[in-house]
Amino acid sequence: MHTKYTLIPTHEPIIPHTVKTSLTPSLPRLNPQLSEEVQIAFSQEIAPLMSSSPSDWAPININSKLLRIVAKVSGRVFIGPELCHDERYLEAAVGYTVSVMEAQRAVERMNPWVRPIAAWRLQEVRKLAQMERDATAFLRPVVEARREKQRKGEEKDNDMLQWLMDSADQGQGKQHGKWGEDTTTTRKLARLQLAISFAAIHTTTLVTTHAVYSLAADPKLQATLREEIQSVLQEHKGVFNTSALQAMKKTDSFLKETMRFHPLGQTSFSRKVLRTFALSNGQVIPKGSTIEVPNYAVSRDPEAYSHPDVFDPLRFYNLRNEAREKGEAEQAASGQFVSINKEFLTFGYGRHACPGRFFAANEIKMILANLVMTYEMGLVEGETERYRDWDIAAGTIPDPTKDVMFRKL
Repeated sequence: MHTKYTLIPTHEPIIPHTVKTSLTPSLPRLNPQLSEEVQIAFSQEIAPLMSSSPSDWAPININSKLLRIVAKVSGRVFIGPELCHDERYLEAAVGYTVSVMEAQRAVERMNPWVRPIAAWRLQEVRKLAQMERDATAFLRPVVEARREKQRKGEEKDNDMLQWLMDSADQGQGKQHGKWGEDTTTTRKLARLQLAISFAAIHTTTLVTTHAVYSLAADPKLQATLREEIQSVLQEHKGVFNTSALQAMKKTDSFLKETMRFHPLGQTSFSRKVLRTFALSNGQVIPKGSTIEVPNYAVSRDPEAYSHPDVFDPLRFYNLRNEAREKGEAEQAASGQFVSINKEFLTFGYGRHACPGRFFAANEIKMILANLVMTYEMGLVEGETERYRDWDIAAGTIPDPTKDVMFRKL
């Protein structure tokens, strides 16, 4: 990622630490806020585009709308209610990832010996620095207001920004990462917020877009999930609490199959080898090598999955039921969307697996549930099969140019 120039704080353990210790344990309390934010975002982003006649279909570029919906919903937790609807924040949250990748490619094209001298002058790199300054500017009044509340002894906010501020105040930043002397500065917090957006907004949007494209091509699947979601919400008095989200097992299976069949990356994660070691087949991996796990190959391995080239939205739902019938509780649990194992590597594996997957799973489920409960979805005229993905070197992404037809139920 050429982090020296793109300024992505990949070596800041305070981010995964805060996700693990504060965000994930807080999800039961945050879920009602997320649900409320999803409905607000829908009213702002989808509803105005619908036809005035309830029976008419309306074409919507759902990928572009999901980017803003995900940014708003995520922003409610990442940066708080003061800014999650602010266009300055939304522009940064949505645009930062694109700008980082443009800067990375620009630096990559340069001769390595020229980079230390000239990379800083690249327009793409200068743009990132400007985005950081802009984020600092709109974040500063919020940080100052929160510090004033803290001085008055008022109740603290319950979001990522506050948790990062608390970690800094308690000195945990220096303990868990190289915060340096600017631990409590707004610019540091702005850089961390941009990094969180880089990690979360586009990945969540791409998975959700993949899911919507599959739903639009399969009315029966829409009906199946709608029936489940309606039943679950009826049992939970219409509230998207933790137990309700966990009870949406067909929806959970559909999302896991979406990530298996449409992986965002050919590989799952990379590791630098710190000492030479040998595999069981005798293959020696020398110190200093970078290794990656072949996520796509594993997801299409017939030894791991029956009929791996078939998209089966209830694959993991059926596997979980079969495992429970056999009394194999651990095997049943491994079929959950957020579970990690050697056959499902999208979220990584081991202690460094994606710590934000629990938040992402809840967010995606709420967005899909609201879509399925509110609208019928279909392909544009002339299309009879699910839209084809864009195959890129890194993996597969949904074609962002496609419209999906929506009609209010």
